[in-house]
Amino acid sequence: MEKFKHAWRKTPRPARRVLVFIIGLACIIAGLFMLVLPGPGWATIFLGLAVLASEFDRAERVRAAVAKRFRAVINKARSTKR
Repeated sequence: MEKFKHAWRKTPRPARRVLVFIIGLACIIAGLFMLVLPGPGWATIFLGLAVLASEFDRAERVRAAVAKRFRAVINKARSTKR
Protein backbone atom coordinates (compact mmCIF):
# COMPACT_ATOMS: atom_id res chain seq x y z
CA MET A 1 0.00 0.00 0.00
CA GLU A 2 2.87 2.37 0.74
CA LYS A 3 4.25 1.85 -2.76
CA PHE A 4 0.88 2.83 -4.19
CA LYS A 5 0.67 5.95 -2.01
CA HIS A 6 4.19 6.96 -2.99
CA ALA A 7 3.48 6.43 -6.70
CA TRP A 8 0.18 8.30 -6.41
CA ARG A 9 1.87 11.31 -4.81
CA LYS A 10 4.55 11.33 -7.53
CA THR A 11 1.90 11.34 -10.29
CA PRO A 12 1.41 14.84 -11.68
CA ARG A 13 -1.71 16.52 -10.29
CA PRO A 14 -3.47 16.95 -13.68
CA ALA A 15 -3.12 13.23 -14.36
CA ARG A 16 -4.43 12.39 -10.87
CA ARG A 17 -7.42 14.66 -11.38
CA VAL A 18 -8.27 13.01 -14.71
CA LEU A 19 -8.03 9.51 -13.20
CA VAL A 20 -10.10 10.47 -10.17
CA PHE A 21 -12.70 12.12 -12.40
CA ILE A 22 -13.04 9.04 -14.62
CA ILE A 23 -13.25 6.60 -11.71
CA GLY A 24 -15.65 8.77 -9.70
CA LEU A 25 -17.91 9.43 -12.67
CA ALA A 26 -17.93 5.72 -13.57
CA CYS A 27 -19.02 4.87 -10.01
CA ILE A 28 -21.79 7.45 -10.07
CA ILE A 29 -23.09 6.26 -13.45
CA ALA A 30 -22.95 2.63 -12.32
CA GLY A 31 -24.81 3.60 -9.15
CA LEU A 32 -27.52 5.34 -11.17
CA PHE A 33 -27.99 2.17 -13.21
CA MET A 34 -28.12 0.14 -10.01
CA LEU A 35 -31.01 2.24 -8.73
CA VAL A 36 -33.23 0.43 -11.25
CA LEU A 37 -31.16 -2.74 -11.58
CA PRO A 38 -30.09 -5.10 -8.79
CA GLY A 39 -27.17 -3.76 -6.83
CA PRO A 40 -26.14 -1.27 -4.17
CA GLY A 41 -27.02 1.87 -6.14
CA TRP A 42 -26.89 4.51 -3.40
CA ALA A 43 -23.74 3.06 -1.88
CA THR A 44 -22.03 3.16 -5.27
CA ILE A 45 -23.13 6.75 -5.85
CA PHE A 46 -21.75 7.75 -2.44
CA LEU A 47 -18.52 5.93 -3.26
CA GLY A 48 -18.24 7.88 -6.51
CA LEU A 49 -18.81 11.15 -4.67
CA ALA A 50 -16.16 10.22 -2.10
CA VAL A 51 -13.68 9.43 -4.87
CA LEU A 52 -14.39 12.74 -6.60
CA ALA A 53 -14.17 14.60 -3.29
CA SER A 54 -10.59 13.40 -2.86
CA GLU A 55 -9.49 15.82 -5.61
CA PHE A 56 -12.34 18.26 -6.24
CA ASP A 57 -13.62 20.79 -3.68
CA ARG A 58 -17.05 21.11 -5.28
CA ALA A 59 -17.56 17.35 -5.09
CA GLU A 60 -16.66 17.51 -1.38
CA ARG A 61 -19.41 20.10 -0.82
CA VAL A 62 -21.93 17.99 -2.76
CA ARG A 63 -20.88 14.87 -0.84
CA ALA A 64 -21.28 16.66 2.49
CA ALA A 65 -24.72 18.01 1.53
CA VAL A 66 -25.91 14.60 0.32
CA ALA A 67 -24.59 12.91 3.47
CA LYS A 68 -26.34 15.49 5.66
CA ARG A 69 -29.64 15.00 3.83
CA PHE A 70 -29.21 11.21 3.94
CA ARG A 71 -28.66 11.31 7.71
CA ALA A 72 -31.77 13.48 8.11
CA VAL A 73 -33.85 10.98 6.14
CA ILE A 74 -32.50 8.07 8.18
CA ASN A 75 -33.19 9.88 11.47
CA LYS A 76 -36.72 10.73 10.34
CA ALA A 77 -37.32 7.12 9.34
CA ARG A 78 -36.09 5.94 12.73
CA SER A 79 -38.30 8.42 14.61
CA THR A 80 -41.45 7.44 12.69
CA LYS A 81 -40.70 3.76 13.23
CA ARG A 82 -41.38 3.99 16.98
